[in-house]
Amino acid sequence: MAVDYTTDALIANIKRRVTLPDAQNLFTPADLIAFASDELSSTIEPLVHSVQQEYWVVRQDIPLVMNQTNYLIPVRGIANGLRLITLLDMGGNEIIFPLLRPEMTASAYNWLSPYSTATLCGFELEDDHIVVFPSSVVTNPTMSVRFRFERQPSILCATTEAAQITAIAGNVATVNNIPSDWLVTDKFDIIKGSIAFVSRGDDLTVTNLNVGTSQITFTNPIPSTVVVGDWISEANTSPIAQIPFQMFPYLAQSVAVLVLAALGDSQALTDAKNLKAQMKEDVLKLLQPRDMGNVQTVVNKGGLFESGSYWGWTGGGWNW
Repeated sequence: MAVDYTTDALIANIKRRVTLPDAQNLFTPADLIAFASDELSSTIEPLVHSVQQEYWVVRQDIPLVMNQTNYLIPVRGIANGLRLITLLDMGGNEIIFPLLRPEMTASAYNWLSPYSTATLCGFELEDDHIVVFPSSVVTNPTMSVRFRFERQPSILCATTEAAQITAIAGNVATVNNIPSDWLVTDKFDIIKGSIAFVSRGDDLTVTNLNVGTSQITFTNPIPSTVVVGDWISEANTSPIAQIPFQMFPYLAQSVAVLVLAALGDSQALTDAKNLKAQMKEDVLKLLQPRDMGNVQTVVNKGGLFESGSYWGWTGGGWNW
């Protein structure tokens, strides 16, 4: 029997936890999915982020453009945040590209200064973008900026608002269902249908939605990692919670607490909160450490004996 990872199973789990009958009309499936999306954002994401075990971390390479110093931070990052930025040379080698403070790039050189702005290289954060410094880096660019960031889990949707792939041929996917409100002007994500529910492709465009044949024609070839059983949904949505599978019960319990609070069942609510607290402790034990066997190598970047460090040239210097 195949395991159901979708929001259908999540809704059933929530109902079991609060003994909510199917005949009730206080909470619709859409309500429970909305509750789960809220908990995903407000409870699950901060918890996974807090353990710093590289969950959800993805890469996005942006070529440097001549005379362009501002580059948008990928919008899928949690809290518009970054894990790491590096430069990528023509050979695919990564080069340290440090974060600079505005005070550093604004400083004028003098003999008392431990560095000159002429030797600085890195980037500044400004709202939703980074600023590359110095501008000479992009005068005749041959490199790319590599963004590493935690891709935030997509908002949950019902399985009826998504399409499961049954066959793939080139850039055409045959699916079990095409929602009636989908348009060719929409953008779509493809979500892995099994653990670990990663995105196979984000913000993909299509040229045709054939309801009669249940076929979706994408503008470009479907990513080679996509397989039968994966899901297609509108961009930023997913019929599967994109979290570690062992957190599914914790997500369901978090929603159950909200439902019981709304129902006004004080004793059941107290019991549910206590269980949620215990489940949180258990989940944290599973989330970290993610690798229990290998020893992490410690590299003293910017240390005293690194090239130039003794003279104060690193920490944003041209130490390539």
